[in-house]
Amino acid sequence: MITGPTEGIGRATAFALAERRARLHLLCRNPRKATALRDALLSRYGDISVELYLADLGDFGEVRGAASAFIDRNEPLDVLINNAGVINTRRILLDNGQEQMFAVNHLGHFLLTTLLLDQLKQAEQGRVVVVASEAYRFCRGIRFDDLQWHKGFSAFPTYGHSKLANILFVRELAERMQGTRVTANALHPGGVRSQLGAQNAWWAGRILVLVKPFLRTAARGAETSVYLATSDEVTMTNGEYFYDCKPKKTKPSARDREQARRLWELSERLVAA
Repeated sequence: MITGPTEGIGRATAFALAERRARLHLLCRNPRKATALRDALLSRYGDISVELYLADLGDFGEVRGAASAFIDRNEPLDVLINNAGVINTRRILLDNGQEQMFAVNHLGHFLLTTLLLDQLKQAEQGRVVVVASEAYRFCRGIRFDDLQWHKGFSAFPTYGHSKLANILFVRELAERMQGTRVTANALHPGGVRSQLGAQNAWWAGRILVLVKPFLRTAARGAETSVYLATSDEVTMTNGEYFYDCKPKKTKPSARDREQARRLWELSERLVAA
């Protein structure tokens, strides 16, 4: 299962796994783009299995619906790739009261993953792959006193805050999955030519155009996601952070066990029905 597969790294990941004849479960926000992606995959690879699930990761009810649709299939889940992401240049609060980047990039994926843990445990070796970012370095720690960024909102620190949450989530999930066949690892895809942030103000789009020549392709950015999803080299690897298919040391803030535990417990409360 891949979240956010209709653009950029997620799309490249879907095509790379389709080439390996994986059975794909694609969780998408936009129905039109989802159908177009499925058609493109089937056109190129023929009789592969492609299932679509519709959900906005910032809407926890929709996330529950997508997870239930997969659970109803009564089959194991070998790999969950939490790829979808959003970056905003202005603060957006969702109807559930959460700041959008934290809700979509972290909380929605947290909920989806925890709902599908039983299916991952049923797999021969279940893997959770989380697309994080070196942007976590823009943030010193989780803002437990102001997750909604009522004060001090800024695009990159707030985005980095959600990416730090991604890495801490992986650390805690890895600890909680000890003794099972499920592993969890995070990654930095590198600076990638994608549509991330394209919905923002005109000047943000202009910046994307200017830096595009210096960025890697989506296919290159997807390589570490595909590696963590498929390689025998990482069968026993758990709770690590990767870049270019190799483990990468993180700052202490991304290894803080107490913050990871506290974030997990808080996330459980925030996504509760």
